[in-house]
This record gives sequence, structure tokens and C-alpha cells, in this order.
Amino acid sequence: MALPIDLMRQQHRNTRRLPLVRWCTALAALWMSGCTTVYVAELPGAEGLPLGDTPGALLPAYRLQPGDDLDVKFAYTSELNESQKIRPDGFITLQLIDDVKAAGLTPLELDADLTQRLSAKVKNPTLSVIVRSFAGHRAYVGGEVGTPQVVPLDGGITALQAIQRAGGQRAAAQMESVILIRKGPEGQPMPYRLNLTEDALAEGKPDTRVALMPSDVIYLPRTRVANANRFVQQYITDLLLLRGVNFGFNVNQEHLKD
Repeated sequence: MALPIDLMRQQHRNTRRLPLVRWCTALAALWMSGCTTVYVAELPGAEGLPLGDTPGALLPAYRLQPGDDLDVKFAYTSELNESQKIRPDGFITLQLIDDVKAAGLTPLELDADLTQRLSAKVKNPTLSVIVRSFAGHRAYVGGEVGTPQVVPLDGGITALQAIQRAGGQRAAAQMESVILIRKGPEGQPMPYRLNLTEDALAEGKPDTRVALMPSDVIYLPRTRVANANRFVQQYITDLLLLRGVNFGFNVNQEHLKD
């Protein structure tokens, strides 16, 4: 029996809506998984990470970030001295050599690069790169804390101290499975699992003394996390899109592994 024209049109509209409904349902499920029940798979612990009482000389060298203020000073040609702020694209612009990539380099590496570039233009280009202010010298604390927020790393602080600055942990926080997300050599997010329970603190475990580095992200989950790589990628993306927190992580599908 043939269907009435109006009924056929209604069925067609419902069929077109179905993919959108499924997409919205999937998006809602992803959002809920990031905000409530999250799993954490086996992750590296604190072994090998710099601790809060590690001498400064043994800590990783600071890598320049967009927004850092630099002084480039020349020993014998002071007329070339410049003050620069690293642009959002990671470059600075100098008088004689135009754009130079600065973000991601240490001050010494930028010094060497500038010296090489200027050697054909300036006689004896002896120079120094001085960081006047550190835009990237901060971390983010989120998840089951009082007030998720960006925390300045003034004076050097541990993960536990950063959590206290963010209002402390909530009752639901799983302190034995706190996630530390640190930037890898190519900017990729690298997750670690920290045990920050009261027992761990009483025993003096290294996890409780991990020193935060610029652009670190601390996340307190409600439950342990499975498929950590995918969760971390999604969380870093959400920080940028929903909270405007951009630490320059290299987030791409290549790093999403089940």
C-alpha cells in the first residue's frame, strides 16, 4: 500500500536528522567521559622526573615560549641591541636577519643560532640572549580540584603545592592516580601517573616531590583512566577550546593510539 505524501516526507526528514542525533549523542558521551568517569591505564610513574629538591643545575634547561620577553645584547656593537617579545607564531624579528624561530629553543641555542646567522653580516657578533620575563612559566591544575586554574610557577613548586593553590582536592579525587601531562621533545603531551595520597606523602615517595615544569598540566580524575593517550589528547584540546589555555602542545591524530 502506498504511503501518504506527508508521511513519506516526515520519514525522510527523520532519516536526515538521525546522523546529527547520533553525532550529538557521541559528543555528549565524550564530554561526560572527560568530566566525570575517566580511566587511566598504566602510565610511567615519577621515576626519573625532576624533584622539587633537585639542584637547579640538574633541571632541564628552560625552553623559550611565545610571549617571553627577550633582550638581545651585543658586546661590541651596542647599536644592534634589541628587546623582543616572542610572537604567537614563535618567531622574533631582528634588524639584519628578519624572522628567526625562538620558541622551543633554550636561550643558549637561540644565542648560537643568532651568532651563526649574523656572522656573515657583523664582524665578531658576540651576543647574549637574556630572558626578561617568562610568559610560559606557569602550569594548569584541573579535574577534581576546588578551582581549576592556571598556576604561576614562581619560586618552583611541586604538583602537591600547585593542587593546594587551586583550592585543594575534592572528596571524589583519586589522589593515587593523579595525571601529570608534560610536553615532550617535539611538543607532544606525555602523561605520567603520580601517587599523591597522604600515605605517599608520609612515606616521602618521589611522586609527592615532583617539581612542575613550564606548561605542565595536572589533572585529578574521579576514577582510574584507561586509554590514557586518547584521554590526554582530548583533555589538552578541551583546555584550548573551552578554557582558552594554550601551552603549545603538539596535539594531532598521529599521537592518538588505542
